[in-house]
Amino acid sequence: MAIVAAIDDSERAALVLGEAQTIAANFDEAVHAIHVLQRSELVKVLEKDIEGQDLTDNYEVQQIGENIVSRATEESTLPEPTVSVRVGDPAAEITAYAEEQDARYVVIGGRQRSPTGKALFGSVTQKVIFESPAPVVNIALD
Repeated sequence: MAIVAAIDDSERAALVLGEAQTIAANFDEAVHAIHVLQRSELVKVLEKDIEGQDLTDNYEVQQIGENIVSRATEESTLPEPTVSVRVGDPAAEITAYAEEQDARYVVIGGRQRSPTGKALFGSVTQKVIFESPAPVVNIALD
């Protein structure tokens, strides 16, 4: 089992990762940090064709996740988590990863949004809460 921390490239990542590390310490579990790139973001990262290579095996793609986790754990004295970077729909990738890792909890940082905003644009946090195979800890941010 693992504690899965869904992180993005923002200041919130440190809060989400910190909470995941606290939960992991209480349950004596490993922390897995996952960052999901949408395909539109991937275009900005890669300037060359990577024929025959799985996108998540690409060095530049993996480096994004490593850099985000490094920034988020700068002040932490806890062990660094296992890092995974996926490409695709964030909610689907987070829930799939949680299932693969047999996650005990998924920790995610959600933004406060109006009901209209949720209805029109959806919410990664909302989708993860509804679709996760494990309980979700939502760190309310903003």
